[in-house]
Amino acid sequence: MEIPQAHGRPSYDSEKEIWRTLCAYCEAIDTGDLDGVARLWEHGTWPFAAEAGAQAVGRWLDEHVILYDGETHTKHQLTNVVIDVDDEAGTASFTSYASIWQALPDFPLQPIIYTRFNGTFERIGGRIGGRWWWRTLEVMPDLVGDTSRHVRP
Repeated sequence: MEIPQAHGRPSYDSEKEIWRTLCAYCEAIDTGDLDGVARLWEHGTWPFAAEAGAQAVGRWLDEHVILYDGETHTKHQLTNVVIDVDDEAGTASFTSYASIWQALPDFPLQPIIYTRFNGTFERIGGRIGGRWWWRTLEVMPDLVGDTSRHVRP
């Protein structure tokens, strides 16, 4: 049985590249690679930054994300990910659940937020040789715990 998509047949190569970008975000933020997170937004708008682009994202991350010996001590997990690709237009959207866990020596392992992510991607550089870039992300928190050790207000 084929899963229906808004734009015809699924593009598994494009979906795979977008999925890998979502996973790269989780890996980068969890390991404290804030520059790596910012680079993912070179052509997009981070939901918390005042303007688009990697530099704006980098500034926001440097000002707000708390690092402990260079790491966040978090685990970002994405589930229920649905990616919808329009290969002809070079656009894609996705939805997912995200759960973020954190543990520190004086902060036992616990979920600090459950949220939904809705976002868009755009392929830059054409169908052949182009690359999918994050354009937008909407963060819709469902359950919020103690995020005070992860981000500054």
